[in-house]
Amino acid sequence: MIIQNGYECGYELKIFYNLFFDGDEDAMVFSNFAYENKKVNAYTEIVYGGTAYFGDYWYYFDADGKSERYINRIFKSACTRSFCRAAMQIKKINLPWGVMSGIRPAKNVRTLIDEGYGESEIYDELKNVYGVSDEKIKLAYTVAQNEKKLLENIGKNSVSVYIGIPFCPTRCRYCSFVSTDMRVSGRYMEEFADKLLLEIDKAAEIIARLGMYAENIYIGGGTPSTLSAENITRISDRLKNNFDFNKIKEFTFEAGRPDTLTDEKLAAIKSGGVSRISINPQTMNDATLKKVGRSHTSETVIDRYNTARKIGFDNINMDLIAGLPDETAEMFYKSIDEIINLAPENITVHSMAVKRSSDFNHSGGELSAAEVINDMLSYAQRVTDENGYIPYYMYRQKNISGNLENVGYSREGFMSAYNVNIMEEKQTIIALGGGGSSKLVMGDRIERVFNFKDPVEYINRFDEILKKKDEIAKILGGENNG
Repeated sequence: MIIQNGYECGYELKIFYNLFFDGDEDAMVFSNFAYENKKVNAYTEIVYGGTAYFGDYWYYFDADGKSERYINRIFKSACTRSFCRAAMQIKKINLPWGVMSGIRPAKNVRTLIDEGYGESEIYDELKNVYGVSDEKIKLAYTVAQNEKKLLENIGKNSVSVYIGIPFCPTRCRYCSFVSTDMRVSGRYMEEFADKLLLEIDKAAEIIARLGMYAENIYIGGGTPSTLSAENITRISDRLKNNFDFNKIKEFTFEAGRPDTLTDEKLAAIKSGGVSRISINPQTMNDATLKKVGRSHTSETVIDRYNTARKIGFDNINMDLIAGLPDETAEMFYKSIDEIINLAPENITVHSMAVKRSSDFNHSGGELSAAEVINDMLSYAQRVTDENGYIPYYMYRQKNISGNLENVGYSREGFMSAYNVNIMEEKQTIIALGGGGSSKLVMGDRIERVFNFKDPVEYINRFDEILKKKDEIAKILGGENNG
């Protein structure tokens, strides 16, 4: 239970409460806050196991002339730092991001840049107000700078198009994404593809009617490479018929699992106009792959990567996960070293996050401690920098271990605009297919329209899918007319 007096920031306190205490632990939190004579003071008492623990935090702060948003940032950080000082007396937990919460750590930095803060001032803010480590400050600042380059180049009246393919060959044990096992739902694939073609037609008609155009296309899932080569070609041809590919900056296909990638499918993806693909090993340790329910081996990853190169792909992303079950830091180092030796244009490093719908959350598993995962991330940050990669987008997920981060690294000139746009919510994204979530960006206002997740429901209720596209047209049309 959390009781607050003087200032309410229950969302932030709950995040850090969950970092320190499990659901079956009983901890009473009393948070008190005051701001007087340009001094912020937060005081926390935690009653745990019959003992009271106290944490005090104060900070000199002149609120005159500061925005309400900025003042709230200062007040929230004071309350959470006070809480953490008390909680640290109960459990020692490493917090490299200090008390910075939210899914977009770099957004705080970009906000400060936009407010006119210099690099040294931003460093002081993150260090003194939030308690962020030097390593994470450097990461956040670099990401914010690189994001800014992409966000400044979003085309006027442009949108991105996302296509969700909600099928997977099997379900990985850590997964909580929208997908169904092909062994159960594969018989619906053809009918799903037929309906998807019609939704592409509808979405393109609406985008054109609104005087907008598609700038990026992203086919994700699920595992899009569960599609047959024929259906990959059908979808690509329909996209080419509906959108001006001279205006498409980036067309990504999330190939994902290497065991689904035949030579025929890779050729179909390439001939379909795709400019960027993902081939995701998650780890290069075969024993771990087996534990998490992956059917491929590290040898399969290398083979499929080399085949993609021979076919002509010059922009490849590869994903790794830090903190998979029973993986030591040295095992992760091995994985990232092997991926860097392959030299893809993009490397994305995820921190392990166990969500409610994943198999790990129900069956357990020896996952790495947060401190070990942070060592893995630090190694990734160092060796990618040494090998010419720059961090350009970053986000966090709920239940991510240690309040850590996921980071996309890229060689210069290969940063993914779509990845930044979807995280920073600066461009409208029209979502199609299973589980698609459209984000309609209208200045500071964002509205969301959701497609059905299950492929059977998508097929059986397709009339409603088309009505959802009309709803998008009405929302965006009203904005344009306003």
